[in-house]
Amino acid sequence: MKDRTAINHKIRKHFNELIYNVARYTEVVLSIVILVVIALAGLRLILTTAGTSVMDMDTSFFTSFLSQALSLVVGVEFVKMLCRHSAQTVVEVLLFATARQMVVEHLNPTQTLIGIVGIAILFAIRKYLMTDSDDMTPHHPQKKDCSSETR
Repeated sequence: MKDRTAINHKIRKHFNELIYNVARYTEVVLSIVILVVIALAGLRLILTTAGTSVMDMDTSFFTSFLSQALSLVVGVEFVKMLCRHSAQTVVEVLLFATARQMVVEHLNPTQTLIGIVGIAILFAIRKYLMTDSDDMTPHHPQKKDCSSETR
């Protein structure tokens, strides 16, 4: 009976690893696709801007340009988050997305205040609650070195 349980556990472990690897490679492929789209959208943004007369560059043009450019920045940060699973990258994506929303959209004073408070909270989280070793991967116990043990 123990052999059967051990075999079931081994099969389940192998299956879980297979699913994890498929998910990880899917993330990589999606990251590449997103980067290609970001590069093409960036190229389009550059060509549109270069093809626009200086006299046509009014505030609505600038608002549209800023919206598109900041969306590309948020997209790049999102790809970084997919590639590097850390709490810090999640906070950075939220910071950029919130800042983009506040800069591009013309929010009422209450919404602006809520955005500012949200950004302040994210900065506080990043400064006071996170360390360089914060990540979202499971922590594996470190093997103790004989010289580091307390005697």
